[in-house]
Amino acid sequence: MATEYRVKSKHSFDEVCDKIREIVPPNGFSILSEIRTSDILRSKGFEYPNLRTFDICNAGYANRALSLDTRVETIIPCHLIVKEAENHTEVSVQLPREMFDSLHTEESEEMESFMSEVEAKLKGIVDSFADE
Repeated sequence: MATEYRVKSKHSFDEVCDKIREIVPPNGFSILSEIRTSDILRSKGFEYPNLRTFDICNAGYANRALSLDTRVETIIPCHLIVKEAENHTEVSVQLPREMFDSLHTEESEEMESFMSEVEAKLKGIVDSFADE
């Protein structure tokens, strides 16, 4: 099973970051923070392509996940990643099902349905950046 969902975009790194700020809120998620990972690395003397992490959260999903297993507090919020690559920009998200499974939570129909719902929403956001 895949642990992440990734697409390539022909748009520039900055264009993708700007578009994230437009697309995430109408999809029911808030942007909690924006971490300029590559800037942090550069400030410490390390070179790395542009890399930014957007911590995003849907409070309803977070509450529901926590009600299924309080240990979810160690894996939320979701991380939407933008990375500059050669001739394109990559947008990815870690899929929550794999993260949830790492907690060894008992499988249930409710959890399976919930994970499918959350992953579909996250993949929809990421797909907004895919080249056509």
